[in-house]
Amino acid sequence: MNAIASRASEAALAALVRSDVPRARDELSAVPKRVEFAEAGWKVALVNALTELAAGKRKSGINALTKVFQRLDDTGLSADDKGYLRLFALYRAIEHSKDGRAPGALRDHAENFRFDTTLVDPLLKAMFPLKRVEKKPPDIPPPPFPAGMGSSEA
Repeated sequence: MNAIASRASEAALAALVRSDVPRARDELSAVPKRVEFAEAGWKVALVNALTELAAGKRKSGINALTKVFQRLDDTGLSADDKGYLRLFALYRAIEHSKDGRAPGALRDHAENFRFDTTLVDPLLKAMFPLKRVEKKPPDIPPPPFPAGMGSSEA
């Protein structure tokens, strides 16, 4: 059951990367109703919160992020992974807030966690990157060197 929930949340996350909110919701609908939060439920809840935010439901998305943030201690994740996910939730809440500030429930705990980024699971970092990666335009060739520059003759 947890494997199904994990795969469905990863597929929903992939749909969110493509900005396909309906597909993300469809993938999340495949998650079984009874999933242990400590095992795979945290991932499902986090992806569900991100789906709400992507759909423009700011308040419910931030509330869902806050719930995940508060329950991370119930999981079997390492302390570094929990700290990383808390920072991830804080960043997403800031991005979607009206005033550019995270809700008080997240801000109050922001200084109470520490983590070593080198110890965070690389798969976790790949699934939930802290920074938004923007699509780069196609490579544009650099302008030519001015006359006399860039030659190897000296």
